[in-house]
Amino acid sequence: MDARKKIQEEKLHNILNPKNSNRDFKITIRFQKHFSKNYEKAVGLATQNKYFLEEGAGDFHKIYVSFYPENVEELYEIFELVKEHETTKIYLNNKLIPYIQDLWLFLMWFYRIK
Repeated sequence: MDARKKIQEEKLHNILNPKNSNRDFKITIRFQKHFSKNYEKAVGLATQNKYFLEEGAGDFHKIYVSFYPENVEELYEIFELVKEHETTKIYLNNKLIPYIQDLWLFLMWFYRIK
């Protein structure tokens, strides 16, 4: 299924079922092709994720990978590989939120404490 279509369906589901969608939050990282050693490693990790989606081709190839709090270690691993690139976007429940990297990801890192 096309990534955009899947995301639109999830957004519609969240609107129609707000009680269910607001219980859990999901962080999605979208990154594009870039020339670094970390890109191939990030793609390898992303394809192992069960919430992996991709769209486009060539220079416009975008990879979406989503994480719930129980997958915080995988989120941290991929984020560290792609955080420096300007085309990397982070979404909370499929929405671009202000300060997501400074606030929401910071809150997610608390799940790493055991």
